[in-house]
Amino acid sequence: MWTSLRTNRVLIGRIVGAQGLRGELKIHALTDNPARFADMKNLRLYGSDGMLRAELTLLSVRFLDSKGIVVAGTKEVTDRNGAESLVGTTVEIFPGERYPLEEGAFWVDDLIGMTAVDHSTGDVLGTVSDVMPAGENDLYAVRDEKGADHFIPAVKEFIAGVDLEKREMRISLIEGLWDS
Repeated sequence: MWTSLRTNRVLIGRIVGAQGLRGELKIHALTDNPARFADMKNLRLYGSDGMLRAELTLLSVRFLDSKGIVVAGTKEVTDRNGAESLVGTTVEIFPGERYPLEEGAFWVDDLIGMTAVDHSTGDVLGTVSDVMPAGENDLYAVRDEKGADHFIPAVKEFIAGVDLEKREMRISLIEGLWDS
């Protein structure tokens, strides 16, 4: 789930097509929890300019799990043409509407911009500039003062701690991990 720092909204889906003739929307879910759509009462759709295009009342939701697609029926969109006119818009929520995370898990937008610190010395290593999916574990990109990126696996062996209040990530370095 990605947050737009410009808008302070969280992107959870993108309208990719129409389903059938009654205006159902095909949504590519961009969230770790696609089931959240079943609990939603409305969809806020935004255009590429970041402006609200539509706020729709959800009537039905079903899942095409094998394709990562959510099919949503709404009160306001009642035909295929109406649904097709919304293709390319994004489904976004406000940060306060996110689901609670398990202990030890963090939102990507909480990590971006954190100061990365060497756990053993306290030296500043750089700034967390990105979080990238990389198979089983994410990678944290830490940009040093020279502008070089270092990639740290998001596992307890390397991440000694994250302090959201201090905006600090403590990293346990091993030989070769920080080498450029």
